[in-house]
Amino acid sequence: MLELVFSSVRFLGRQGLPLRGAANRDGVLWQLVVERLRADPDLQNWMKRRDNWMSGSIQNEVLELFAHDIQRKIGAKASESPFFGLTADGTTDVSGKEQFSCSIQFADDNLEVQNFFLGFYNAPDTTAEMLFLCIKDVLVRLNLPLEKLKGYCFDGASNMSGRFKGVQARLKETCPDSLFVHHCANHSLDLVLQEVAKEVRLVADTLNFVREVTVVINDSAKRKTLYQSLFGCGEVINLLALCPTRWCVRVVALSRLLACYGEMLQTFRTLESDRIVKGETRAKVAGLLKKGTTTRTVFGLFACVTMFTPCESVARSLQGTKVTALGSMEAAKLLCQRLNTLRQDDTFADLVAKTKQYTERYNLKPPHPVRTSKTPARFRHTAEEEERELENEEYPSLWKRELFEALDLVRTEVERRFDQEGLRVAAGREQAVLQAAQGKRVDVGSLELTSFSREQLSLELDILSDVCRGREVKTIQDVLAILHTLQPQSRSMLSEAERLIKLCLALPISVAASERSFSALRRLKTWLRNTIKQERLTHLAIMNAHSDLLDECDVSTLLKEFISRTTERRSTFGTV
Repeated sequence: MLELVFSSVRFLGRQGLPLRGAANRDGVLWQLVVERLRADPDLQNWMKRRDNWMSGSIQNEVLELFAHDIQRKIGAKASESPFFGLTADGTTDVSGKEQFSCSIQFADDNLEVQNFFLGFYNAPDTTAEMLFLCIKDVLVRLNLPLEKLKGYCFDGASNMSGRFKGVQARLKETCPDSLFVHHCANHSLDLVLQEVAKEVRLVADTLNFVREVTVVINDSAKRKTLYQSLFGCGEVINLLALCPTRWCVRVVALSRLLACYGEMLQTFRTLESDRIVKGETRAKVAGLLKKGTTTRTVFGLFACVTMFTPCESVARSLQGTKVTALGSMEAAKLLCQRLNTLRQDDTFADLVAKTKQYTERYNLKPPHPVRTSKTPARFRHTAEEEERELENEEYPSLWKRELFEALDLVRTEVERRFDQEGLRVAAGREQAVLQAAQGKRVDVGSLELTSFSREQLSLELDILSDVCRGREVKTIQDVLAILHTLQPQSRSMLSEAERLIKLCLALPISVAASERSFSALRRLKTWLRNTIKQERLTHLAIMNAHSDLLDECDVSTLLKEFISRTTERRSTFGTV
């Protein structure tokens, strides 16, 4: 019976489902066990006992056993690597408590990057000193020495990234040879796009329009039904809301609005003439309809799609677990080159041609002609009235200036935010490995390595050059593929070179693991489960995040540990 309870708790923790209910015998765990015992009358009698060993405190203890077993597995895997990296971030849960998430990254013996979420921690405050002590406590519990920490990636908050008193400054004091990545690569790119949306009026107006249109249509069942009915028997194109914390949805949201532009306009025309709609809503609809029937809005949509498409392609590639410092800097460089290519008259002409097609198809209002400024009378040499001629351009040159301004701003900000000392040093180390594999000489003294034997490393890089001779090596993954083909005796000759590769792979470039843990937090701690204790929340989050390690847990071993804790349990269950 006890084994059945353990396996049921493991199943619910794996799926992130609630265990308890409003009453003791009204929870999901109780109903699951009852359902599993329908074919066993003897065990059904056990459920009727007062001491059926399924109380809330027993559930917490069982969850703790599983979570601690997973943490021991993570600590054992991480202790085998000579280096590891750290990512940490904070958020607020549904009950208003601050949750501090920590994750570690390292390379295993097979040179595969491993990233593990370590849990949520409710620190008494969010000062840098308290968060630093929290990180130290996490590493001590995993039996990981702080000296192995060689890289960390935090957000731009002053308590985390402050130069003098932030967490990164405290870690730098303890680990002088460690590297700091200010904002992960994805977050840096997202901040660039947010900056463009604030500074360039064309981009700001366009994104604002898309956001308002989506809210007006999707926030009402009646308006959404009206919108969907306009597609007839065809496939309905649902509008997607813009979200500043999601890195790869802008192009999709903009493209969907362009694909259903006619249906959107027809929906607003119907709502504008419908007297049943509230006056406030009709006023908003009228404003959006007026804005939607102008060619500037359509041009802005096409311009934003053109600009954001390469940015989101880079953002999508930077979310992988195998992204490295050299790879992220090269991706940023390629993005800048692509943006520079788009800054051409041909790009503007193509956007204008697409805008003209929409203008003819949906009968949009042409842009207002721009009037030339009138010369003051005191500067004219004649008393005759000056003729005020209209500008002959069919589409204002202001649009072209705004488009080029946005492209220039994105390129400049990407170059600035990816120009970090930590990234440069890490990229230099990766480049040294690639140069050695390509048969080039490497200056080991310029790599800022303190825990390596420079003579031995230089010798092994020369051996690596001989191993990779005649093979095409362009990325660090190509080097790893060649090393995997070697026999153990041959790989032992490259121990220092492998340590250098592990050092490169240990630096976290992306905080995607921490961001995913926040998504799990929203699923685990809802408004119906906001009274859950911190320990229970952390244990459930660890079980849910590491389902593969949870499946490896030996239930019989955990049963022995559970029973051996009290005399009452030993007298009830005996020995396992």
